[in-house]
Amino acid sequence: MIQIKTSTQALLVLILLALIGYVALTFAFPVYFDKKHLLDYDIFYLVSTMIGEDNLREAYTQEIFLPRQAQVPGFSGSEMFWSYPPHFNLVVAPMSLLPLPVSYALFMIVTLAFYVMTIRVLAGPAFHTVAVLLLPLVLLIIRSGQNSFITGGLITLTCILALRQSRWAGLPLGLMAIKPHLALGVGIWSLLDRRWGLAALSLIVVAVLSLLATLAFSTDVWPTSLAAISATAEVLRDGRFPLFRMTSIYAFALSLAIPHPVAMMLHLTTVVAALGALIFMARAKLPPKVFMGAGVFVSALISPYNYDYDLALLGAAACLLFDTVTRHASKAEQCIFGIVIICTGAYGLILTAFADLILDNQSARPVSLMGPVLFISGIILFRVIWRSRHATQTSASLKIA
Repeated sequence: MIQIKTSTQALLVLILLALIGYVALTFAFPVYFDKKHLLDYDIFYLVSTMIGEDNLREAYTQEIFLPRQAQVPGFSGSEMFWSYPPHFNLVVAPMSLLPLPVSYALFMIVTLAFYVMTIRVLAGPAFHTVAVLLLPLVLLIIRSGQNSFITGGLITLTCILALRQSRWAGLPLGLMAIKPHLALGVGIWSLLDRRWGLAALSLIVVAVLSLLATLAFSTDVWPTSLAAISATAEVLRDGRFPLFRMTSIYAFALSLAIPHPVAMMLHLTTVVAALGALIFMARAKLPPKVFMGAGVFVSALISPYNYDYDLALLGAAACLLFDTVTRHASKAEQCIFGIVIICTGAYGLILTAFADLILDNQSARPVSLMGPVLFISGIILFRVIWRSRHATQTSASLKIA
């Protein structure tokens, strides 16, 4: 278990703040810093601006939204689409109230603090170890300007409250309506674990958010967003997204030029296997933390549309399963899990550094590796969890004898 000195912790905080400051400066002085690509926060800010203009519908319309992107400093011709559910527009709406550099810095600092605090509470004594493993992913999220600290923090907070048997555990899970595909495994876990109150409250929160989105953006936002989501699925099927940054089996298959129907069948097969394993574990009467951690891990495997930065939710799984892995996994297995967590961010950071070469050379685009890596590590994790169950049963039998 890693223990970081106070001085080293302070240095890491300064490094993270320096990176946030650097990215903010690229927003403020794009020409001076030779900004070559739009970041995700550029798109968030643009949509916020369009909401202020009462033009949210146009953000979901590719023919209008893409030309608007061309006016943003750093645009390189790469297409970026707006296909978030209406709930997420409530999050981005206030972003353009501040200048872009200030808005980005404030957003990243606040959401990073939220993520770190929730991970710290859930990890307990293992916090320093988990934090070191997640550091490349944290750097990637800051560099991308993504919302992953929110989603990772909400999943982690759900786990904290659920472990405390809090009646409010469904609140953060319901707020995951902003990116619902990342919460599917946790939602299924709540049903398998018979957390009826948690599941019911999460649905109530989703309904309230839906009402607020309707009141804020009118009923037109629903068919418009659904059409945009459908169009985005077509773009993904055509392989026009950077598949090497995606983390699903579906993206892995597409990156190997496997046809869409076969790729989707492969993906669904792995999803069924993951859900089957989760159902199997539900019947095994595992400790609450272990079963919950398995549910979080499965959440990372379900959607075909997952990016590397979305894996911030695996921080919660690492916290929940830390004791099980350290006690019941072999040294080799522990090393595998550590490498996988580090690679969730490091792989994307390395590819981002060579983005110009990769994007300009179609024949040299790398394979989307994280999908099979996650699935194989999931198989190993299942073996470790099952091993821990047998060890616990043996220990209990010896005590009775």
